[in-house]
Amino acid sequence: MKKLMLLFAIFSILGLQVYAQNTVTGKVIDDSGEALPGVSVLVKGTTIGTMSLGDGTYSIEVPDGSNTLVFSYIGMETQEVTITGNVIDVTMKPSVKLLMKLL
Repeated sequence: MKKLMLLFAIFSILGLQVYAQNTVTGKVIDDSGEALPGVSVLVKGTTIGTMSLGDGTYSIEVPDGSNTLVFSYIGMETQEVTITGNVIDVTMKPSVKLLMKLL
């Protein structure tokens, strides 16, 4: 009986971990094709986030039921991207509002 309870507990925990999240990866570049390090990547409606690395790549664990990533970077337009797969590459565009303020 103890073995059965232990097996049930182990499979329950493993099942929750497998079911609970998906890994989404990708690369963030600017409109000239240059990698953007330090881009904030958040799962919309949560506090789950990460930042892109020096080569523009990122990896984030997305809980089941979440369907949008939010990309933001100083001087660039914030983008909300629907999660459609495990790889999402994003091209950031300069913020027109910021450019207008500078002129």
